[in-house]
Amino acid sequence: MASLIQNIHRWEKRFDRQAEAFAFRHPCLAFLAVFFGAPVLVLSAVLALTMTITFPVSLFFGWV
Repeated sequence: MASLIQNIHRWEKRFDRQAEAFAFRHPCLAFLAVFFGAPVLVLSAVLALTMTITFPVSLFFGWV
């Protein structure tokens, strides 16, 4: 378990370093990714998870 947590921390640190390097090399793309890409990704995840829950419920109650 401890090695799994260490691997996750290593991956997170490596990802942070790469994201920071990308942001310094391409500030315009980083701006677009943060202020447009991230909200679209979050909204897509919320939509997918909401549909995953509500579609079977609607089938169960006969609404579809």
